[in-house]
Amino acid sequence: MSNKLLQRIKQAAMEAVEESSPMGIAYGVVTKISPLEINVEQRMNIGGDMLIPTSNVIDKVIEIKIGNGSRETMIIYNGLSIGEKVLLLRENGGQKYIVLDRLVSG
Repeated sequence: MSNKLLQRIKQAAMEAVEESSPMGIAYGVVTKISPLEINVEQRMNIGGDMLIPTSNVIDKVIEIKIGNGSRETMIIYNGLSIGEKVLLLRENGGQKYIVLDRLVSG
């Protein structure tokens, strides 16, 4: 087998493996809040229907029970802020990104 043909076969195999991977990890930085926009790995900005936020990165309304048995409604402000770094899960083909969580340094 020629070296050139072998290289082409290797390249085709690598591409097939990459395409069959259903998901991949990516990192991003929040560039806009409303509507949410994230710069992915300093290459492109994505937003709208391409982003699927999890409950880890949105504000939530919860109901709690207090000592006397009554219930109180509370808001947990957990939405993202501009400049925050986030962990993303890229769906196959890069059409949608699940915003898993914010990244913290420390």
